[in-house]
Amino acid sequence: MHRSNPVLRALPLAALTLACSSALAADIEASLLEQARASGHAEALIVMADQARPTLALLAPEADYRARRRALVDALRARADEQQAGVRAWLAARGIEYRSFWISNVIWARLSPQDLTELAARGDVSRVAANPEYSLQLPTQQLGPLPSEVEAIEWGVNKIRAPEVWAEGFTGQGVVIAGQDTGYDWDHPALINHYRGWDGTTATHDYNWRDSIHDSSGNPCGNDSPVPCDDHGHGTHTAGTFAGSDGGANEIGVAPGAKWIGCRNMNSGDGTPARYIECMEFFLAPTDLAGQNPNPDLAPDVINNSWGCPASEGCTPADILETAVDNLVDAGILFVASAGNDGSGCSSILTPPALYDASFVIGSTTSSDAMSSFSSRGPVSGSGLIRPDVSAPGSSIRSSIPGGGYGSMSGTSMAGPHVAGAAALLMSVNPALKGNPAQVAQILRDTAVPITVSQSCGGIPVGEWPNYVAGYGRIDAYAAAQAAQGSPVSLEVAFVPSSVMVNEPSELVLTLGNAGGSPAVLTSSLTNGLPGLLRVVEPVQASTTCPSGVVVVSPDFQGFRLETGAEIPAGTGCTVTVAVSAPAEGSYEQMLDVGVLQTDLGDNEAGASAVLEVMIDDAIFEDGFDGVPGR
Repeated sequence: MHRSNPVLRALPLAALTLACSSALAADIEASLLEQARASGHAEALIVMADQARPTLALLAPEADYRARRRALVDALRARADEQQAGVRAWLAARGIEYRSFWISNVIWARLSPQDLTELAARGDVSRVAANPEYSLQLPTQQLGPLPSEVEAIEWGVNKIRAPEVWAEGFTGQGVVIAGQDTGYDWDHPALINHYRGWDGTTATHDYNWRDSIHDSSGNPCGNDSPVPCDDHGHGTHTAGTFAGSDGGANEIGVAPGAKWIGCRNMNSGDGTPARYIECMEFFLAPTDLAGQNPNPDLAPDVINNSWGCPASEGCTPADILETAVDNLVDAGILFVASAGNDGSGCSSILTPPALYDASFVIGSTTSSDAMSSFSSRGPVSGSGLIRPDVSAPGSSIRSSIPGGGYGSMSGTSMAGPHVAGAAALLMSVNPALKGNPAQVAQILRDTAVPITVSQSCGGIPVGEWPNYVAGYGRIDAYAAAQAAQGSPVSLEVAFVPSSVMVNEPSELVLTLGNAGGSPAVLTSSLTNGLPGLLRVVEPVQASTTCPSGVVVVSPDFQGFRLETGAEIPAGTGCTVTVAVSAPAEGSYEQMLDVGVLQTDLGDNEAGASAVLEVMIDDAIFEDGFDGVPGR
């Protein structure tokens, strides 16, 4: 819908720049002016001033994460409708092609030099940035013979111990992984049964697929493809790694029980900021194929991002992309980003989205647990975070390729899907982790395995962890799954009986539970102070059924402790019993806090309490009176 203006096109660039800057309202990016003057029009991103996270109405701390996500989406959409209204009307009145976004408060448009001049004078526009198309250097299929015998389970999947998680019944079921990439060969034998849009008989691509390519020429997938399509092969390969399996000899994916959805954000490997934003918006609130009726309840739990958007190649509105990433993570979605293939030098993580604090950044390792030479290293300029966060297998990874076949690729693009799949396993193990990307990320960091690193970056000595080469180490899905299950240790308290007379004893019983497969050993004394006037009776009556357990009563009889070294038997538990009494009536509440029971298998993750009612003994006399005066 471009309209040319011969008079303005003849202006010198310097004059056009002056015309735009004189109003001091909106900044116009220099490269955008150059392109508009040279070709008569240019793709642009009109950036509104307000990019902050909207203030949401308070929700209860225990509110479902989906309720929070709905509230965020509603607020973002309302802000865009209000703040973009004037610009949208201005564009529509001039017949200018545009597309508005709300995940970032921006509008894509195809603008002439005259349009840019007029926009520069508007007070409701912060700046107008270029939306250049650039070629991403994606990994390609490695030539040469594949192994003579196909491994049923690929080496990377085995390396991170995913099959051990499967053996315990967790394969990613109930979790949705999204990928934005070159597209997906959705009916590949290793992918079709894991696609959320396939029910075993028919396919439904509404809410499961989005194509952000609208104006390509000669692309094999065309534009606005109504079905998932891959015009390169890179996307199909990554999907195979995070969720692929043909149910037979090709166990290529980490989380074969998960479902996947997708968005094409590159035209045969060529991306633009607007395409990335469009896919991120689709994931936050998936729509039907017409782009209507967004539904945040159908958002994925984790997104794999095996792409980069370098400023050196024209991707200048990096903060616009960061706003979109921040909103996805605020909505409870884990955003996995490949670190890049610009290693092996230090500070070689150079491109969004791996630069963003909200991203979970992944480096690449080899089959011998060494860092891949190409894997980008930290530190990231301007960030105080350890990057990469973790590393995962990325060298010579065999996975699905379009056409129903399999091939090998290398890159951090291959490492990221291993982590996305591992995250899905954790959420399958513990569904409470869904909507909690920070907790999932921390579990993966805490359980990562140190590997062979002989390089020092950012002043961290070789052998110290975490570091700027491999992050916290190579992920271990099985160790992470064990941690995701939470502590097997529990603690309960009861008074038996729960009601007594003044100075009569009651047994205070602490029950120490252990649902794990091995004994839990106390690493710190379990100390228990008694409330109010409650005291341990004399002579002391205290015992425990915990092996190696020793109960010590405090000198003032106001408490007791179970000493370090006591064991809680596997699969059952043990008790500590102490006789207590009170010299005055009242309700005595014994409270035990989270974390007071500390063992080598973990701490108690829930508190406990019990109440002892102590009453006065109203004596009944032989004459039938109860001793109360006046009767």
